[in-house]
Amino acid sequence: MSFLSVSHLKKVYGKASSQKVAINNISFSVEQGEFVMIVGASGSGKSTLMHILGGVEVPTQGTLTLNGVDVFSQTAEQLAAYRRNSVSIIYQSYNLVPLLTVQENIYFPTMLDGKEINHKKLALIAKQLKIEDILKRFPNQLSGGQQQRVSIARSLYLQPELLLADEPTGNLDVANSDEVMRIFKQAHDVLHQTIIMITHNMALTAFADRVITLQDGLIVNDEVRA
Repeated sequence: MSFLSVSHLKKVYGKASSQKVAINNISFSVEQGEFVMIVGASGSGKSTLMHILGGVEVPTQGTLTLNGVDVFSQTAEQLAAYRRNSVSIIYQSYNLVPLLTVQENIYFPTMLDGKEINHKKLALIAKQLKIEDILKRFPNQLSGGQQQRVSIARSLYLQPELLLADEPTGNLDVANSDEVMRIFKQAHDVLHQTIIMITHNMALTAFADRVITLQDGLIVNDEVRA
């Protein structure tokens, strides 16, 4: 059984003559610990697929299973728990809470669940991502690269089964993009984190184990990298 399985997934927006097929009957699987990049031009269906994998959007048809659990056959409460605990999405917009410090942003989702803060784990992740000196700062005191590292730290602190990244380097310059990608690669190699990332930047595919190319909602290539 695959860690993650997408089967005959389809997403249609609109009705009748105004319908738009964003994802068109695609199937693929991902093994635990894989680093997969999904690439394609604007409008190819990348973001729609990412939102479905994250449980943010419901497919028109098809199934998504994670560790054998059919995600969209669950109750609303179970689906909310899936979004909160099983997956974590990193966006290029960072999505940090401006009134919270860096360390508060990192453990904020844990606090919402009423769980105890693991300060040792927080310190280890902060050191790994080189943000240990800015934990008391607020988001508006950080550079774009620092904000994205905090966003990644928040996701790694949650230890999700599946880490999703939606154009995480889209707002960064080349130097910061390279640094952020090295962090993702380290999370994959050292922590064995399963990662699915979407990007339009083909240069970033060098970091991945596998590259899936979408075009008009269809998978047109699925390449395993050596």
